[in-house]
Amino acid sequence: MTIHRPARHHFATLFLAAAVALCASTAQAVQPLVQHDVVLLQKGEIIAQRVTGGADAMAAYLKTLGEAEIETMRAHPAQIPSAGFIVVAVRPGNRTHTWFDFKPALADATMAALRHTVETTPTMPVTSGQIVFALRVSVWSDKPPTAYAPAPQAWKDATQGMTPKPDVDRLVDMVWPQ
Repeated sequence: MTIHRPARHHFATLFLAAAVALCASTAQAVQPLVQHDVVLLQKGEIIAQRVTGGADAMAAYLKTLGEAEIETMRAHPAQIPSAGFIVVAVRPGNRTHTWFDFKPALADATMAALRHTVETTPTMPVTSGQIVFALRVSVWSDKPPTAYAPAPQAWKDATQGMTPKPDVDRLVDMVWPQ
């Protein structure tokens, strides 16, 4: 079958228009979760001592966790746009706990689903103590949080009136007892 020049031109024009429309819609699409950066809440050398496999193991865990969180948010499209922190503590034996600091707050169903995702995603091997970090993210938005460090409500409540404030290891032990 031979395509005549006008038909070929018409096909090429339609294909080009469709490709431009697809690119434009992809560029404009809001992602379910955007990770802007990772905030280490402990010194790097402490994390390096406590994580078997070091930076490579942590990077692999962060990649797996990020992918799982995106899928969780995809399943919760009713969540209003928000930005904040997903705070994660990991202890030996693949034990994980999470806290949230979002403005506006996440919907209860979204928070429960994200908590389940974070606390059931296989972690990197932690040999002793715990490692604590926060993911600075936005959900259903591309605007990062205005804060640069998390302040989950549970942490504020636990340290209210304390002077001096405890270091992060002690604080996590207070709100997530061993």
